[in-house]
Amino acid sequence: MAIIDLRSDTVTKPTPAMREAMATAEVGDDVYGEDPTVNRLQESAARRLGKQAGLFVPSGSMGNQASIHPFTRPGEVVLASEGAHLLLYESGAASALSGLQVQTIGRGGFFDGADVRAAVHPSDSHYAPTRVVAVENTHNRAGGRVAALAQIKDVAEAAREHGLHLHLDGARLFNAVVATGTPAAAWAEPFDTVTFCLSKGLGRRWDR
Repeated sequence: MAIIDLRSDTVTKPTPAMREAMATAEVGDDVYGEDPTVNRLQESAARRLGKQAGLFVPSGSMGNQASIHPFTRPGEVVLASEGAHLLLYESGAASALSGLQVQTIGRGGFFDGADVRAAVHPSDSHYAPTRVVAVENTHNRAGGRVAALAQIKDVAEAAREHGLHLHLDGARLFNAVVATGTPAAAWAEPFDTVTFCLSKGLGRRWDR
């Protein structure tokens, strides 16, 4: 009997060829920017997403936190979807590391520009300033559904109207690419920062 483990897309294991690639990879001192493998990975990621630069970090949670931290100050607000990984699965890091509040908007893991506009706090000293809009695509808690590109552009337009920064939690971004045929750079274009994970669907070829 064959058993397929569908608990998580992180339980997949490296193929023999992947293990061989790891064992024979060129290495160098990453502190000095001298690890050629990491450098190539970062450059390739930035190129695929149409961004200025890329940074390899050990986990998706670290990537999300490193992305929102520079845009915010303690006490400020990040708008995110119901069931967002940023809120539920990162050990309270947004509050612990950056002193942030995460306010959920929309329903079922998705929201639009109208939801953003309705949620932005007034410019009044009694309110915590709204600073970042975080979108998760594909959305894990929403069954891996893909947020429509038109909806994302609507969200981005509303965010820019209010001077908000935009972050894409794209842990499974390449699932959206495969499902729709839309390039990763198109999904990433409206956002200031983007994260994606190499542990999702391990075994797919990165060089395709």
